[in-house]
Amino acid sequence: MNIPYELRDYQKKTIDFITRSISSNVGAAVESPTGSGKTLMGLISAMKYVESNPGCKILYLTRTNSQQEQVITELREINRTFRIKALPFQGRGNLCTLYHEIEGNDEFNSESLSKFCSARKKKVMAGNQKACRFFNEKVKSEETSEKIFSELPTAEQLYRYGIKNVVCPYESLKSAMTKSDVVVAPYAFFLNVPVAERFLNHWGVTRDNLVVVMDEAHNLPDLAREVSSFEISVNQINMAEKEAVEFGDIELMPRVRASDFTEMIRSGMLSLVDDRLEGREDTRIRFDEFREYVMMTNSVNSEKFRNLIVYLSILGEDILSKKENEGKVPRSRVNALAERLQMWEDVDDDRYVAILSNRKNGSIEAFCLDPSLILSPLKESKTIHMSGTLEPVEIYKNVTGFQSIKHRSIPYMFPDERRSVIYYEGVTTKFDEFDRNEVTKMRDLISELVNTVKRNSIVFFPSYSTLDKVAEAGFDFPYLSEKRGSSQVESMDMVRKFRKGGKPILAVAGGKLSEGMNFPGKELEMVIIAGIPYPRPDARQRSVYGYYEHLYRRGWEYSVTFPTLIKLKQEIGRLIRTEEDTGMAVILDKRASYFRSYIPFMMLSEDPVRDAFKFFNRFE
Repeated sequence: MNIPYELRDYQKKTIDFITRSISSNVGAAVESPTGSGKTLMGLISAMKYVESNPGCKILYLTRTNSQQEQVITELREINRTFRIKALPFQGRGNLCTLYHEIEGNDEFNSESLSKFCSARKKKVMAGNQKACRFFNEKVKSEETSEKIFSELPTAEQLYRYGIKNVVCPYESLKSAMTKSDVVVAPYAFFLNVPVAERFLNHWGVTRDNLVVVMDEAHNLPDLAREVSSFEISVNQINMAEKEAVEFGDIELMPRVRASDFTEMIRSGMLSLVDDRLEGREDTRIRFDEFREYVMMTNSVNSEKFRNLIVYLSILGEDILSKKENEGKVPRSRVNALAERLQMWEDVDDDRYVAILSNRKNGSIEAFCLDPSLILSPLKESKTIHMSGTLEPVEIYKNVTGFQSIKHRSIPYMFPDERRSVIYYEGVTTKFDEFDRNEVTKMRDLISELVNTVKRNSIVFFPSYSTLDKVAEAGFDFPYLSEKRGSSQVESMDMVRKFRKGGKPILAVAGGKLSEGMNFPGKELEMVIIAGIPYPRPDARQRSVYGYYEHLYRRGWEYSVTFPTLIKLKQEIGRLIRTEEDTGMAVILDKRASYFRSYIPFMMLSEDPVRDAFKFFNRFE
């Protein structure tokens, strides 16, 4: 291979390690600092393997759009001298121009959009071009294919190109994909097994002929749990009931209309909330309790309850068909509720727990305890796990189920004197101690650091509630702030403003800014960690603790230490990307000392404002 880079020694050794590991079918996990070239090493390793194994393809998985764009940037550089056909891939929800045009910003699941798209394409192929003007001869044209492979546009760029040139970005990528060697796709897209199988079939590759590079692999456990967990809420029941009434509120059984059944479900849920929560936010329950409460509250037996779910599903299917015939995206709230009710009946309670919560006016959630089952299909491929934070690796291997992968850790390669990590024990965000006095102390410390040091800074809080409490106390400097539920567009707009300089960002640990964002040079010089980002001690967390305590007798390490350490390292890792960068992380929480064994370069400070000023003054 002709690589258009002058590789460093550690990069050459890491690439050799990865290619040997995946060649022996065990996979490779590499922990490598920010700025070490993780993306490049992962890509070149996979390409070297594929070069020796004709017929194999490369799938590069990322969590966010910004991470996908970074991979595309690397592939463009590689493509200058080593011709490789690569493309970014995302779901129809992001790439279907017609869907956005006629449905606005409503969200639909992949199955609904697939049906919508298929119906429109059939009409076009039958001669009705107006059904979708974007699905035309350009989709499979050499011009569009050449655009994709020669320019390697990001998904966002291709979407804009599709609108301007009246061609479907999604179908264009699908067409070009059959000729591609590398596809960059989101995790959530590929961890959905039915979607992944359709994707691979279209690409024309089997799992055993696939090299999967997993970017920021430490996210795997949370991503797998997120994909496989599901909930039923009173809000969902209300929306399903409204839709059922709109479509005639038919009888599901004699004297039981659709709205009667939704009322049974809602009353059972609310009775369960009243009896079991007793003022708490959430609690763990048995899966059977939900059905029992619906039956008890409404005097129905188990057989009738299950039959009503089946009939509700039939109604949902009928609503889907009617919407499809009207040319709309076939989405049904009724159908979604029926599916979740059936899933609740069939759930594997060995690997899931039932969580009752007062969120969304009352809800029950089937929460996945063990993500290894969801991730097991990945083992059929050659896997490369890349991250800046995998330690303790033993925990990562056990939680993900990849116990046999080989691990390599790349030492920090930048000058130690240009990085400083300090912690201060005079304040805390510990739940039972974070009173008005602690809020004021935290606000004053952050204000002093920002106003004294005067460097581009991001302040990471452990939660939105903590951020809100401190911000409401009033800062004496202008700032930007991450918001709950902000879109990718809104987040990137805030980042663009930040990069212009002047205003620090108030952000949340584990949010969009804590990983996957590049802030080279002076774009970011100080990170303030305003409280240790421990997980919330809710029913989910207690269940995960109990699960791993039972398996390994190390519940605290698996459920608390490991996820907290990942967030801390990711926040610190935003700082240094080159040998010329200068950066300081200031941790404001007395509990930080617990992590000294995992972050040995972290030092205690009696006066963080003075020490931060001195550190940066050395480089004036």
